[in-house]
Amino acid sequence: MRKLKIMAVLLTVGIMCISLSACTKTNKIEPVVGTELSKTSENKTQSTQNSSNGDLGQAAIPKTDNTPSRTNTPTPIVKSIGKVIVIDPGHANRSNLELEANAPSSSVMKIKDGGGAAGIATKTPEYLINMKVSLQLRDLLQNKGYTVVMTKTDNSVSLGNIQRAEIGNNEKAALVLRIHADSSENTTASGASMLVPLPINEGTRAIIDESNRCGRIILKSLTSEVGMKNRGLAPHSDMTGFNWSKVPVILVEMGFLSNPDEDRKLSDANYQAKLARALADGIAEALK
Repeated sequence: MRKLKIMAVLLTVGIMCISLSACTKTNKIEPVVGTELSKTSENKTQSTQNSSNGDLGQAAIPKTDNTPSRTNTPTPIVKSIGKVIVIDPGHANRSNLELEANAPSSSVMKIKDGGGAAGIATKTPEYLINMKVSLQLRDLLQNKGYTVVMTKTDNSVSLGNIQRAEIGNNEKAALVLRIHADSSENTTASGASMLVPLPINEGTRAIIDESNRCGRIILKSLTSEVGMKNRGLAPHSDMTGFNWSKVPVILVEMGFLSNPDEDRKLSDANYQAKLARALADGIAEALK
């Protein structure tokens, strides 16, 4: 009997241990399952939040970006007209008193750059105005499809007039436009004029008709669009830049820095933009 009691006790203890072990295993599994479910819920919440921002399922599904790359977006191309225009901003921030021949085979010598004028009221130097208009004109002409060559883009560069002419010759330009502002002892003088070459040598005889034609059209566009006096064409035999040119060349005087009213206009950024647009329209009309 005693052996039977001992065996009964041992059996009871064994059953209790098995029950205790089963309970312990159950308690370990439940927290783990709960944790995984919690993480899954966070992912769904994050996914829902991203969906509201247009980024669907970012947390659960690898993102596929179907947005076209900026580098693949075609850039509008301006069709080239195939004509070269040379723009020559007049003067520099210093004078250049070196001498050069006024024309091929000429004994007449002239300084390369006298330095230009300055505004009577604003004191703005001419070279600053010339460059600002020239750069805007360049951009407008390029947008129209022309190939534009600048004789310079730095106001510290002081070129001689033969060198300026040779740039146009080498480029075989359809037109060279020299940009200037005028000055006079008469402070009431106003308006724009267009300087053109005279037929003093073989080179200028070949280009005079086209220079005059372009000059007349561009001056009309400038004065009518901007609203200023048209002073007409002014033929010159003494301009080195004309006399060495083998391509059509003109020089625009955009107004008088010696006139207080025109001086203030020429120094105004909006007015400079109007000048550039009117010149660009005139060039497009002349070279169409």
